[in-house]
Amino acid sequence: MSINAIGILGANTIGAGMAEIFALNGFQVRIYDNFKDSLMLAMAKIKWSLSKQGKEEFFSNIEPVQDLSLFKGADIIIEAISKELDERRMIFNKLASVVNPDCIVAVYSGIVPLEEILESSDLPEDKTVGFHFIKPVRKNQLVELIKTDKTKDDTIEACMELLRKAHKTPIMVKDNPGAIVERLLRPFFLSAFKLLESGKGFPHEIDAAFREVGKAPYGPFEMVDYMGLDADYQATKQIYERLSKPERLAPSDMELRLVQYGQLGRDSTIGFYLYEDGKIAGENPILSNIVKYLGLKKVGKEDIFAELLRPVIEEAELLASEIMASEYDIETAVKIAFSWPKGPFSYHREMATLFKKKVVSEFDNLDSF
Repeated sequence: MSINAIGILGANTIGAGMAEIFALNGFQVRIYDNFKDSLMLAMAKIKWSLSKQGKEEFFSNIEPVQDLSLFKGADIIIEAISKELDERRMIFNKLASVVNPDCIVAVYSGIVPLEEILESSDLPEDKTVGFHFIKPVRKNQLVELIKTDKTKDDTIEACMELLRKAHKTPIMVKDNPGAIVERLLRPFFLSAFKLLESGKGFPHEIDAAFREVGKAPYGPFEMVDYMGLDADYQATKQIYERLSKPERLAPSDMELRLVQYGQLGRDSTIGFYLYEDGKIAGENPILSNIVKYLGLKKVGKEDIFAELLRPVIEEAELLASEIMASEYDIETAVKIAFSWPKGPFSYHREMATLFKKKVVSEFDNLDSF
């Protein structure tokens, strides 16, 4: 099966990014949204982006629509909207009545399992997959392709070919909460929050230690501010609940308080850092009111790095055993999605001495001071 005509469901940032990528690679794209203003804004951003690249001629490959029946000739429909599950199912049921029987549907399933989305919907199980594009969609090359035991092989092959033609790197993932990327982001951020709460540095010190030792472009607080603390908290909560509430993945009360204060990260100009023109301009001054022992202890950079990465390595090992994912696929997904030079298993092998657990002294218990 060859895919030529693509429907994008949702004119948000992800939808606009996908529409631009596919149009640039010669596909005919229709992008749907039930809000006219959202469509107008998305098309204006796409046009501006293409103009800056000197590729305005590809703009004609994209058509904005507000009628789902105009998806009838599409070879694949890709969901980009972020709505409640019940509302998504209603849209999927409308889609099922208008698209061709051979049309593939790729739903957003980077957090909620594909099988859960398929429940109570009329989507064909053999022709439905999950796509998880990683932000920023235009720049990040990774796309997780999620399948169930009922997904047909020719559906998978067509999706893999489509993503490769769009110059993306598809990684096949067996259906599970969080796939690979979102599942492994949780212990990374949660370990950073625990470091902060245990007094082992300020956000900028923890970020700097991770960048220096891991040779990575961003630390955990920079990353979570970029993603949005509200989005991260909700993702953590959903994965935690769907995995039967393991203590290691319990959502952070500290992060919840920042979300409740509306301090959501870069887009709101304040999260763990303060932002001006999208750039870090300082550290959040109210953190000392939320974090009891903020910056009380001085900890070595290698110790910080090990405490950040050890839970990620342990979760990666557990994830591999649960979904029978290869070490290579997990390494590839993490390196591309997080922009790390190495995956968790490589860090573990090459820096083995850092990850040996140390005996915790009573003096490490800050409440005993």
